[in-house]
Formats: sequence, structure tokens, C-alpha cells
Amino acid sequence: MFVREVFLVGVGATGFGRSGRTEEELGREAVAAALADAGLAASDVAAMSLSAGVGAAQRSELPDLGLGTERIAPVGRPTAWASRAMQMAWQAVAGGEYDVVLCAGIGTLAGEPESNGTLLHAQAAAAQHYMDASGATEEHLARVAAKNRTLGADNPRALLATRVDAGDVMGSELLEWPLRRLMVAAHADGAAAVVFTSGAVRRRLGGHAARVRASVLLGDSDAGDAISRAALLAYQSSSLGPEEIDLAEVDDSTAAGEMAAYEALQFAPQGQGPELVESAFTALGGVLPVNTSGGLLSQGEAIGASGIAQVCEIAWQLRGEAGRRQVSGARVGLALSARRAPGRLPLVSLMILSGR
Repeated sequence: MFVREVFLVGVGATGFGRSGRTEEELGREAVAAALADAGLAASDVAAMSLSAGVGAAQRSELPDLGLGTERIAPVGRPTAWASRAMQMAWQAVAGGEYDVVLCAGIGTLAGEPESNGTLLHAQAAAAQHYMDASGATEEHLARVAAKNRTLGADNPRALLATRVDAGDVMGSELLEWPLRRLMVAAHADGAAAVVFTSGAVRRRLGGHAARVRASVLLGDSDAGDAISRAALLAYQSSSLGPEEIDLAEVDDSTAAGEMAAYEALQFAPQGQGPELVESAFTALGGVLPVNTSGGLLSQGEAIGASGIAQVCEIAWQLRGEAGRRQVSGARVGLALSARRAPGRLPLVSLMILSGR
């Protein structure tokens, strides 16, 4: 299949937290910000993909995001998952179908599933499995959680962030061993949007576009295997290796999930994720900072939007626009989202972006 170069020319996001705002309010803010960032008008958008949380595909009415959607072609069906919507948008440009595609994601507390013991039990079991395989301890998990929550305190969009240390995390409520309250992401509301274009449009716009070096979407019965396979495909298609990644935004719905991703993404050999924590390898100022946005632990998990917000953070970092959480000299960034719906295979999305 013919694949042409795709560029990320605009990004926008709301705050992520517990605002109680409607889908329309959140979505309009993110879309307007992404278009303004790109230097485009709504009339320039040829097509749009949308993720709007659980049950999106069954809704009879979709949010009015101020784009005049009767004129804009839909890219696929609305989906619950930000990762799927973003892949569809990228494919529409890469395959030559459209030159300007907007991808918007919205997550609201009203649309999120209620927290339940089944999910928590699965998360705790995954954490235990990782600890058994790697020798990670509760202290390692606490240090990851403290890193992300403290980084989030410098992100104005991370409305759930608080500065904590590992001791605070270890002192928080035990939910199910080994996971404590501050090691697990809460549900949140928020919205994010990105604009993908062809090279011809990017040259016309100029500005601060990032090049999409790889975009991979996989499903697998084992999330760890899917991340490893997605990473291998992304590194091959981008002609980049893990040693060339300057920063990453990865799924941290639990602190253990972030540590497992270190190894699946080849940032560390198998079983050596704890060493990255001990050496501050993934801290701001370390060799490869991870989750400078504060991650889901600081922003909360908005199923329809969080994966797109990760890509926004990478774009801001590559431009040098991340303020106090800026990674010095950032040129290549990776965004990893891993989601699982009840009764479905884990869905893993991995995107690599590079600056100019």
C-alpha cells in the first residue's frame, strides 16, 4: 500500500479532571485550539475522526464541535477509543484519501464505566505478575507514581495533580495488593484534538509541524506482547531505535503498567525496568523522561481523549513549549496507549513523532 508522509500540524487540549462540562463544551474547546494552533479554519478540514468514550458507536447524536459536520467527511465510525480514531485519521492522510484530517477525542465522567472490582483485580494481578518477573517492589511502584504526580503539578492541564513523594504514595489506601490509591489513575473528563496533513499542506502552512514517523495499532490477547510487537513494527517503519527516543508518554493507568512498558518498548532489557527507576533514567532530567505530562495518574483517564492528549504532549515537547517540564533537546517522542474493553482484546496504539 502506498504510504505518504504525514505531519502533525496542530494540537489542542482542555484541562483533564472533574469539570462536569458537557461533551460539546469540551470538544469545541479542544478543536478550536487545535485549528488555531495549525493556522487553519474549520473550512480547511476535509474529514474528521471522532472518539467519544464507551458507547460512542451506539449514539444517535454526536457532539456538535462547531465544524459544520454536514460538510466534513467522516473517517470511519465514531469509536470509544482515542487510539483507534487517531489511527484512522493518520491512515486517511497516509493513504492519500484526504490532505487535512482532524481527530477529536472526548471523555466525560458521565460516559465512563463505573469503577469495579473486576478491573482493579485484573490490574493488581498484572502488577503482581510484573513484580514476580522483574523483582520490582512496592517502593518502585511508589517512586513511579510520585514521579508522574509531581510532574503533573507543572502541567496546567493536569487538574488532578498533587506533589507527592514515594512515602505519600506508600501511605495511601491499599486497594488490592500491591496497588495503592495513588498508584492507580482515576476517571476524568477532558478533550483533545490533533490535525494531520499531507506534506504539501504542511509546506504551505510552514510553522512547527512534527513528522509522524510511525503509527501502529494492534490487538492481542496479551497486552505486553502487543506492545512489544507494536514497538518492533514502529521502530522498523520509522528507521529509528529505542536509543533514539528522547521522551515518551506511556499508559500509566497503574504505576506497574508504566514499568512494564519500559521493557516492552525496549527502553530496558527484560527484567531490568526497576533499574531505570532506581537510576532516575525516566525522570525529568534523566536519559529518557517518561510521562512528562504527569500521565493518567495526574490527568485522570478519559477513555475517549487520553490517547490523543499524549500526542499533544509530545508535540509541545518537540517544539520546546512544555514550560517547567520541558525535556532539553527533545527531537523524537513516542506515545503509547493500551486500552482494554470488557470482552475484547487489548488495543495498543504506538506513534513516533520527530521535530524538524
